[in-house]
Amino acid sequence: MNPFAVTNVAPLETGTFGESKRIRSNFLYRVIEVGHPHFLRFIYDGWWFRQKVEIDGILVSRRISWLSIQRKVKFELPPSVDTLGRTGRIEIDFTRGLMIRRFRLWIGDELVYDEIN
Repeated sequence: MNPFAVTNVAPLETGTFGESKRIRSNFLYRVIEVGHPHFLRFIYDGWWFRQKVEIDGILVSRRISWLSIQRKVKFELPPSVDTLGRTGRIEIDFTRGLMIRRFRLWIGDELVYDEIN
């Protein structure tokens, strides 16, 4: 084994990256203000065996999660936010105790929010 070889495993840094900012967070809950490419308020709520995604108060995704929490969620942006018909998605990595380890939000193909705890 070469001690000078580049490793494929790099430790994750803690922080929030991107132009968006977290307004509120809790266990399985995030409120994020996105400023680019559109200004919008994004809410992820994973409480009580359900997962909801809201954009500016409009429900864009909902799922009952009795057995497992969906780690990847795709949704359509409402026409009031995006007239181009783009989709959005989130990816969530959890710790063993279901705490959010990493939370990423995409609008179209652009990563607009990346939180690492």
